[in-house]
Amino acid sequence: MRIRVLFPDKQLINRLIKIWIRMTGVCVAGFLTFLSCTTLPALASDHQDTTFLATQRTSADLTDLFVFESPTDPSKVVLAMDFDPLITSGENRPFDPSVLYQFKIDNTGDGVEDRVIQINVNGRGADQTVSVFGPDQPQRVGTISTLLGTRQQGRLNQPFAGPGNSTVFVGTRKDPFFFDLEQFFKVIPDRNYQVQPNPNPPTATSFRPAGQAQDTLAPFNVHSIVIELPRAELGTGKIGVWMTTSVSDPSRRVGNFAQIERLAVPALNELFMDFSAHNDSNIKTPTDDAPNQANFIRKFVASIGRPEGIANAVISVAIPDVIQADLSKPTGSYFGTQLGQNFGGRRPTDDIIDVTASVVFGSAVTGITQGAIPGLTSDNVGANPANFLPTFPYLGNPR
Repeated sequence: MRIRVLFPDKQLINRLIKIWIRMTGVCVAGFLTFLSCTTLPALASDHQDTTFLATQRTSADLTDLFVFESPTDPSKVVLAMDFDPLITSGENRPFDPSVLYQFKIDNTGDGVEDRVIQINVNGRGADQTVSVFGPDQPQRVGTISTLLGTRQQGRLNQPFAGPGNSTVFVGTRKDPFFFDLEQFFKVIPDRNYQVQPNPNPPTATSFRPAGQAQDTLAPFNVHSIVIELPRAELGTGKIGVWMTTSVSDPSRRVGNFAQIERLAVPALNELFMDFSAHNDSNIKTPTDDAPNQANFIRKFVASIGRPEGIANAVISVAIPDVIQADLSKPTGSYFGTQLGQNFGGRRPTDDIIDVTASVVFGSAVTGITQGAIPGLTSDNVGANPANFLPTFPYLGNPR
């Protein structure tokens, strides 16, 4: 199935109550009942993924993964990981030395990591330092990890030379993700962890129009790890990249870390997967994604009255849950590798919400218009140039 990215004109719609009834099994009498609800951001690309991560372990809460060709040196690739969301302007939130952060790279197409880059923070307070291990072959694969042997060290919030001819930055940045999350929660309330387990019915049937839409995450910062390194350090040809957070596992021998979150494709869990299933997905690997995640995609697409061809198109590019890139090709666009076009990956400025929404709710899949919901094909929020830098580390300075 070929996908083309289109952004149809927006229209107000009146189908979301029926959609919500199908998804939740709750019958609602009458039309929309406008109820007050919190405006604090909960999840976006993956912000506050589970109640546990949102309330007890924010330092392990992954939000966004970026994989893109270096804007300053096409022979290099940039990997960027965002985590610990909703940091307010001026807040000096410390990094957590108990968490192991990892980029995992599959260069054989089997969903198993062939190379890993590991990052952890040492100490507490103003004297915290950063250790970077790899890229190298992992000592263990899967959800239990062991530290690699060789490391390079640096300081927070300043670039330093890392292993594998890399440049590394670990520090606080502007949150680069852009989305009218507040309106999204009015349209599909059950995706908000703060209203579980009994979400309100929808109080809106479309995204806000251009000029009224709001970038909900604009006031916030996030913790980031950015690594720029030669393409050859990651392999050749097509690769799949995902990121994980892990913590020391007291049930196993000292030195082992157990995975507590995994993330790659933006909006995959948040749009399609039941909130109650997030914990289970977080402690699995890409080899577990089919058919589990495929079933959630089919269920959601059917619940909004769209043909199975939409689900098939999403599954073909989003399963397994890895960011795909082709190291043999230049530049890139979101889903570019899956569609055989270019480097692929994901750039911080890619409007992944509009791309995803136009496929799921619109007519971006060639030949399928049945059940389209024009008011949901774009959130009408674009990338803010002020959130990005032209040179390393590319993500904007914190607010």
